[in-house]
Amino acid sequence: MNPCVFIVFSLLLLLLETTTATNQLVVVGGGGGGGDGNGVTKKCLDNERHALLLFKAPLQDPFGCLYTWRAEEDDCCKWKGVTCNNKTGHVTELDMSSSCGLEGEISHSLVNLSYLNYLALSSNIFHGTIPSIIGSLSQLRYFDLGFNNLNGTIPMSIGSLTKLRYLNLGHNNLNGAIPRSIGSLTELRMLDLSYNSLYGTIPPEFGNLTNLQHLYLVSVGRCRVEKVEWLSHLSYLKELLMDEISLAKQNHWVDVILRLRKLSYLSLQGCELSHVMYPYSSSFLNSSSSIHTLDFSYNNLTSSMYRWLLPLTNNKLRVLVLSNNMLDGIPKYLGNLCGLTTLILNNNSIVVELRVFLNNLSGCALLSLKTLDVSHNQFTRPLSDEIQILTNLAYLDMSSCNLGPRFPTWIQTLKNLTYLDISNNRISDTIPLDFWDMWPYRLSYMNLSSNNISGKTPDLSSNFDNRSMIDLSSNSFHGPIQHVSSSLRKLNLSRNKFNGGISFLCEIVDGLLEFLDLSSNFLSGRLPNCLWNFKQLVVLNLKDNNLSGRLPPSIASLIELEVLYLYKNNFSGELPLSLKNCTSLSFLNLGANKFSGNAILNQYIDHAIVKWQGDEREFFRSLRLLKSIDLSSNNLTGQIPYQITNLYALISLNLSKNSLIGEIPHNIGQIKQLLTLDLSRNNLSGQIPSSLSKMSLLNDLDMSFNNLSGRIPTSIQLQSFPPSRYDGNAGLCGPPLSRKCLGDEESEATSVNGKSEDDGEDIDEVWGWFYIGGATGFVTGFWIACGALLLNHRGRRAFFHFYDSFKDWVYVKIVVFIANLQRVRHTSFSSKFSF
Repeated sequence: MNPCVFIVFSLLLLLLETTTATNQLVVVGGGGGGGDGNGVTKKCLDNERHALLLFKAPLQDPFGCLYTWRAEEDDCCKWKGVTCNNKTGHVTELDMSSSCGLEGEISHSLVNLSYLNYLALSSNIFHGTIPSIIGSLSQLRYFDLGFNNLNGTIPMSIGSLTKLRYLNLGHNNLNGAIPRSIGSLTELRMLDLSYNSLYGTIPPEFGNLTNLQHLYLVSVGRCRVEKVEWLSHLSYLKELLMDEISLAKQNHWVDVILRLRKLSYLSLQGCELSHVMYPYSSSFLNSSSSIHTLDFSYNNLTSSMYRWLLPLTNNKLRVLVLSNNMLDGIPKYLGNLCGLTTLILNNNSIVVELRVFLNNLSGCALLSLKTLDVSHNQFTRPLSDEIQILTNLAYLDMSSCNLGPRFPTWIQTLKNLTYLDISNNRISDTIPLDFWDMWPYRLSYMNLSSNNISGKTPDLSSNFDNRSMIDLSSNSFHGPIQHVSSSLRKLNLSRNKFNGGISFLCEIVDGLLEFLDLSSNFLSGRLPNCLWNFKQLVVLNLKDNNLSGRLPPSIASLIELEVLYLYKNNFSGELPLSLKNCTSLSFLNLGANKFSGNAILNQYIDHAIVKWQGDEREFFRSLRLLKSIDLSSNNLTGQIPYQITNLYALISLNLSKNSLIGEIPHNIGQIKQLLTLDLSRNNLSGQIPSSLSKMSLLNDLDMSFNNLSGRIPTSIQLQSFPPSRYDGNAGLCGPPLSRKCLGDEESEATSVNGKSEDDGEDIDEVWGWFYIGGATGFVTGFWIACGALLLNHRGRRAFFHFYDSFKDWVYVKIVVFIANLQRVRHTSFSSKFSF
């Protein structure tokens, strides 16, 4: 047989055997845990299983989402987030979105999942670039990488995913231009590129996305639209959000919007619409739209905009947002919009009578309107108490509207209110007693703060819905706090004149409270021992009162507490060890009290080395998350615990005005994020640790009035503080203090005389080598020149050629030598005077 024929025949036979074996493997082993109807269990393919393991390998998995992804488990179709085809065993879906916290780069191994049609990796911490191999996943229909930390450009290859219907790359750090290849994704229904750092022109090829229904281009970066006409091709578009993309040069853009007959949601915040010369043409004045939500905030629009707003509004409009513009009123045609339920006009320059403003809504909108936000405007003349308005209103936000000085009792006519905000309105009045009984178990939010409302404490136990919020801060309420609803989520009664005890806290029994601020009042007595009712409490602020006694043991129940402010009270006793159970604490301020005993903060910090998955890892419990500690102005004694240096997240530490002794922990410089450090007015001794010089972010330091000694360490920060921050330490010396350290005078005298002995040796050695090199070069050059000149004319020509080259070489060497010599001298000089 011909050898070539034999080889070809053998190869074909081998290929046939391989194909047969592969088909048998698929029949016997594929699938997503399902069957083929004959009871045969299938498994995933080895190469796809291997690709998934490679995808997992570089990732951090803090919540164990990939726990089932184990090499010993040969059926990847059973792994969490993995879906396979029942008949072929190919991986078709990979869903690792939300709540997994996966961190790392996206592996190129995904290219081996060639049958993947669903890929969701959103809401993780993926970083790096989007792999260009993504374009090879030609079967993808759903692709979600939103809410990660990806950077780099969007790969051009993304245009190869021609079957894609859903693409979300929003909420990342992507940069560069938007690739025109996205225009090839003609099957897209949803596209989101929001909240990135892209720049350039929105590609007109977007007009090819004729099946698109949802387009989100909010805060994509520094992007612009050259010609808005491409939008008119998106006839199926339902939602369009293009916030912060300039439309300043887009004349007749309203005409384009009116061509989108199915558009129901339009948001053009911050698009420079006030710069458009001709927003619409007269031919579209009588056109109607199907839009139910319009948002034109942050456009510096004046009331002249109502001319082109008219064709975009009809009875289908439900939500109109015109906040942060320059409007001075509203047109009467808004009152005829019978479908209008929400009108947002906050932060404009409306200076009209509130009565006139409301009269322009005196059509069917008065009945349909449920939400009205006109906060931060300047209405003139308060509204008459007799007027009956907005009978169905549920949400009223009229903060900073100059409603005072009388309390606006007309609010009591709004029987359906669930949300009320009339803060910062210069109200100096008492509240009618029946006001507190108007909305039984209905209010979810009430804010009367930053006025001067007076009167006794109201009954706050019955008006409020589940998980509601009350803010009565910065007023003149007085008397004891009596009854408070157990359904509250937030309660702020700070900066008033409340007095008496706080035993009312024990009435709150179902643990919904997350925020409690009773600061800056005249409250007295003890903190009641019923804090186990507040397991969801995040902020507790009791500062600037007259509370006293020890902290109760039940404070250990505040397991979600992040902020604890007890500053400026009369609390006493030792800090309870149970406080270490508050493992979420970030801000701790116990200053200006009468706490005593040792500074037992070392007992709050547990440290352990745990062997986990073959590696030794350090774990710090309790207060490791603290960002601020203030224990100033107490009676604390003992040493500063060295474990405090394990609080790497700390940005502020104040232990001043206590009776602390001993040395400052030598490795305090480990707290590299520290901005403020105050250890003043204690009895600390020893030297200032040299590790403090590593604190490059430190911008406030006070170590005055201790017993510290030695030289102040050298750093830009430590020498930049005024000398007063080191006063009262008789043994401290060195800059910025005028007191010199021992030996400074001798060093200064030596430096003034010019150089030290070592410096002289270095410079003499340099000059010695200079003389030797110069003499050798001269002798060698002399005889070469003379020999060439005396023997022949070719030598003479060679000499002059050599002379030119040698001259350049010598010049360069001399320049380099002088520069080195100057550097040596400068270094020698600087070393004597550096701090």
